[in-house]
Amino acid sequence: MKYLLRVCIVAALAVIPTFAQRPVKIEVGAYGGVPLNHTLQSNFCCTTAVAFFRYETEDASYITGLSAGVVLHDRVHVAFGAMYMPVAFRSIDTTCCPIANPTTSRHGTSWEFPLLGDYRWLSGAVRPFSGGGLVIDNRISGGDNQTPAPVVSGGVEWLRHSFVIRPELRYIQYPEHRGPNASVGRPGTQMQILIGVTYRM
Repeated sequence: MKYLLRVCIVAALAVIPTFAQRPVKIEVGAYGGVPLNHTLQSNFCCTTAVAFFRYETEDASYITGLSAGVVLHDRVHVAFGAMYMPVAFRSIDTTCCPIANPTTSRHGTSWEFPLLGDYRWLSGAVRPFSGGGLVIDNRISGGDNQTPAPVVSGGVEWLRHSFVIRPELRYIQYPEHRGPNASVGRPGTQMQILIGVTYRM
């Protein structure tokens, strides 16, 4: 028992200086931005009802969200986020009334949960970064989940005391999904420009 205790103490003393030299920093932050292309498309397919209904989508005007992450060895940045966009679309019934078709408007939400990692290049207060990851979950009102969706990202971060500003460009590739149970979904690709403000401890 005493031997095991000594081993644990020696291991702890050996590991502590390593963490002192290469600290793990924790951060929390918020993001905001805009999509650079279409955010929704009609995914209704493969049933006779498609001949009688048409879906018209509206693009979201903004993106916002929260994130939490860590910085390892002052180079590797890993973060998990929750991103929100408003969604809106109209379903048009074409089974009757050839002149004026009944139209139903719907407003809802879109949530994405990306898990991203990037490598911070150079050193100093201003540092470029590049990386990627996955949107591990995607929820749209009136639509189906189109995940996992790979993400490629890059940008620049500016560190001022404990606050970090991160302008970032994200490219997302959504898997195609068309079925009778979904009316709308994400397009094949999505580009987003975001600005994050985080507090790093």
